[in-house]
Amino acid sequence: MIAPTFALNFTTATLNPRVTFSRPLATATRFNASGFIETVVADTPRFEFNPNTLVCRGLLIEQSSENLIFGNTTATNLTTATTTDFVNLNGAASPTVQIPTAVAAAHGRRYNGPTHTIGVTYTRSIYIRSVGYTKALISDGNGGRVAAAFDLPTLSVTFTDGVDFVSAEVELVKDGWYRCSVTYTASASTIWFSFTTYPEGATINRFGATFTGDGTSGFVFFGAQQEIGSKATSQIPTTSAAVTRNADVATITGTNFSDFWQAARGGASVLATPSTVSGIRPLIQFDDGTVDNIIALRGNTTNPELYIVDGGTPQAQIDAGAIAANTAYSLTGWWATNDCKARKDSGTVVTDTTATIPTVTQMRIGSDGTNYLNGTIATINYYDSFFGRPIYTRRKNKVFASLL
Repeated sequence: MIAPTFALNFTTATLNPRVTFSRPLATATRFNASGFIETVVADTPRFEFNPNTLVCRGLLIEQSSENLIFGNTTATNLTTATTTDFVNLNGAASPTVQIPTAVAAAHGRRYNGPTHTIGVTYTRSIYIRSVGYTKALISDGNGGRVAAAFDLPTLSVTFTDGVDFVSAEVELVKDGWYRCSVTYTASASTIWFSFTTYPEGATINRFGATFTGDGTSGFVFFGAQQEIGSKATSQIPTTSAAVTRNADVATITGTNFSDFWQAARGGASVLATPSTVSGIRPLIQFDDGTVDNIIALRGNTTNPELYIVDGGTPQAQIDAGAIAANTAYSLTGWWATNDCKARKDSGTVVTDTTATIPTVTQMRIGSDGTNYLNGTIATINYYDSFFGRPIYTRRKNKVFASLL
C-alpha cells in the first residue's frame, strides 16, 4: 500500500489551505457540532455534523436554491402553548406547540403559497416534532392539488393525492424531529402550503385533516421551505421575503494544484454521501476551466463514473456499479493512456483501454461548475502514480482506497 500524494479529510471540520472556498451572503445553514441548525457566514465552508451522533459527515456542497416561503402562518382551529420538554431545532428554548382544538373540524397551519410557474417542479419541506400524535400531513388546503401523509415513527408515506403530486419522503432528524417533504409539478399559480399532525381515525384528504383534538397533543414546526427542484436542500431561513442560498464553490488552482498534480497518469478516491441521485452529481473534477478537458469522478443518476474528455472528445465513461441517495460510497478512478479503471467500494474493477488523457489545470470539489453534489464529501485521496489496482481498507464502516 502506498500513501496518497495529496489528501483532504473534511471530517476534521477544517479546510486545507490549498482549497479556495466561496459562497456569497450569510443565507446558508448546517447542522453544527451540537446537533442544531445554525446559519453560516458568507464564504465559509459548511462542515455538516450528524445531528444524532454529532460525528462530522464532511464538507457540505450544494447548488444555489431559493426558499420561496416566508411571512406569518394562518392557524386553523389551533391554540398554542410553550414547552420546556425539549428545545427547538435551532437550540432555542421553550418552543411553541401548536395544539388542535377539541372541535370536529380541520386543523393546521398554512402559508399562503407564493406564485408558481405552471409546469415547474417544486419541493416543499418542513421540520416537525410531534407532541402526542404520530402522523403528519402536508396538503394544499386550497385547490387540493397535492398532499402527502406520513407515519413518523415508521418513516412511512401513508397517503398521497392530488393531480400535481410527484413524490414524498420523511426522515428522522434527531430527538423526535422529522423532516417531511413533498414534490409536485405545479398546475396552478397559487398552491397553499398547509401542514398538521393528527391522530388515528382522522379523516384526511388532499385538502387537510379533520378530527377532534384532545386539547394537549399537537406539534412544533421549524424551517418551512419551498424550492424549485425534486429534493429538499438544507434549510434557508426567511422572514419577510424569499431568500437565496448561493452555491458552495471549492477549488484548488494555480501552484496549489500544480504542486501535486502529475500529468498523463494518476488516480484518486473519494468518499461521499449524495442527498440525491438525480442528474449529474460530481465528487471531484480536474479540468482546464472548460468542458473540453475533464477527468471526473461523479454520480450520473445511480451510476458512479470515471468520466474523461480530451480535446472536446469523450474518452472514457466507466460505470462502476450503482449508488443510492443518502448512502455513503467510495469511488476510485485511475487513468493512463489506453488504461483507465474505476471501482466503487470494494466491487469489480471496470476498465476502458482506448482513452487519451487531457491536460488540466485545476481541481473542483463537489462540482463541475454547473452541477453540484448536493451532499457531503468526507475524504479525497490523490495519487500521482499508476500501478494498476486499488487496495481497500475499512475503518468504522467507511471504505478508503489507495493504490498498489
